[in-house]
Amino acid sequence: MAEVKKPKLVASPEVAQLQQLLHDQPHNPMRPNVMEYHKEELTRLKEVINAPAYINANRGFAAQKAKRIEKMLDEQAPKAIEEPLRRDAVEKLTKGVLENVIKPAMLTHEEMRRNPVGAVDGFLRRENSAPVKDAILTWKRAMRALDPENQDVDYTNMEKFRRSSTPEGAATFMSNAQIPGNFAMTAQAKANWPLGEATSDTVMKQLARSEAAQRAVKARWAKRDAKLAAKAAKAQS
Repeated sequence: MAEVKKPKLVASPEVAQLQQLLHDQPHNPMRPNVMEYHKEELTRLKEVINAPAYINANRGFAAQKAKRIEKMLDEQAPKAIEEPLRRDAVEKLTKGVLENVIKPAMLTHEEMRRNPVGAVDGFLRRENSAPVKDAILTWKRAMRALDPENQDVDYTNMEKFRRSSTPEGAATFMSNAQIPGNFAMTAQAKANWPLGEATSDTVMKQLARSEAAQRAVKARWAKRDAKLAAKAAKAQS
């Protein structure tokens, strides 16, 4: 009895559409630095093959290796998309897959670093699941097809899209995490409570103003009483 293959799980219709548009792209595109290395090696091998007869060289081995490299480049190098309509569709779907499928499945920086309760299972269910990993690979294939010569080492690095659960510079203390971290002030707290005197209107500041006002009132009353006593003494004399 023939084995029944399970249908491939796809994260969203956008992923399936993008995969159809990338039908002629390699499954795992070769990186530009790797392509450059192979092209340089291919040039060197062709020089060996075409070298003059008086040069002692293994031309047969060089020809075989050059043929393997040419086959590798043909099968694994990303192919630039020349058709304008197809390119526009790939660009649109690539952005949709990133925003609607990949980013929502990614855990935050804090969850990945601190490992709170449920982070491991959440990672396995979400961004490490087969459909999301397939979506990530499809997105990377599309990015290489859109710009095959891009030399940026982080061009298809997903970590640059991982969001943070707290504002920039805020504390990431998690009491229920494996690595809870240290308690720290948020950016707003640092603005209101810098090192030294607080800039916000604190209770202590309010109390100090109230006490100063009471002392001023007492001083005025004491001054008035002193004047009245002086007048009374003068009248008696």
